[in-house]
Amino acid sequence: MKRVLKIGALVVVSLLLVSSLAGYLYVRSMLYKEPIYDTVSPELPAAFGRDGRPAILVFSKTNGFRHEFAIPAGQKMLETLAAKRGWAIFSTENAAVFTPEALGRVDVVVSNNGSGDNATEDQETALRAFVEGGGGFVGIHGAGGDYSFEWQFYVDYLIGAQFIGHIMNPQFQEATVIVEDATHPATRHLKESWKHTEEWYSFESSPRARGVNVLLSVDEDSYEQTGMMPWSDLSMGDHPVTWNHCVGTGRVFYTAIGHEAPTYELPEFTGLIGGAIAWAAGLDGEGCETAISAP
Repeated sequence: MKRVLKIGALVVVSLLLVSSLAGYLYVRSMLYKEPIYDTVSPELPAAFGRDGRPAILVFSKTNGFRHEFAIPAGQKMLETLAAKRGWAIFSTENAAVFTPEALGRVDVVVSNNGSGDNATEDQETALRAFVEGGGGFVGIHGAGGDYSFEWQFYVDYLIGAQFIGHIMNPQFQEATVIVEDATHPATRHLKESWKHTEEWYSFESSPRARGVNVLLSVDEDSYEQTGMMPWSDLSMGDHPVTWNHCVGTGRVFYTAIGHEAPTYELPEFTGLIGGAIAWAAGLDGEGCETAISAP
């Protein structure tokens, strides 16, 4: 009998190891792509950033996981917001646009689910200088959803949190979103809380400890926080999902919400992003009392 139990235990352990390996290989195949770097910058429209309208550069390159449905939905939403608010908008998946000259014509860079190792060192340097020198940055969902980042400044200072996984039991769950700051241009249209269905991200630690201003958090008691493996617990205790901060003199905003295409038609979300861009461009709201300083 003991022999049978030992064999059974070995079989269970083996199956768990095999499932873990299969899960790892699946995730790696979905998320990892050999980086492709751009060297020739796209040509900006002649009037872009020169006609007096706020200039919004939308970047959606994916050397990592590609949100096939969220990206076009986000693009449509951003174009609608720009038309309503009188912003100029230029969209690209070409990171060679990150030059001092091109970014000198931009007010806000929006990462519409951009992912992976997207830019060369020179392009990263130009984007960092843009933000630290007063440019705005708005990151949506997948912009902060990589398991690792080659560019440490991006995760530590621009996003401000390291993604560790999202729920998978099931992947999309309705949960309660709590408004922590109702005075910000991105959140003042929202109720104190609302229900939203999302692929909820978890992070290595709460970005609140880094000095960000938390705008939205998710109530962990309102959904199941299990990851890809049945034993993986993605609870954080303190679970922000949207925040803003400043890096140098630049205004930075990130939201982990935005996996499913229908989200980009919800008034709660469109108002969130519209307000975030207006704030990041310096068109609405105050700056930060303190900035997160990078070495």
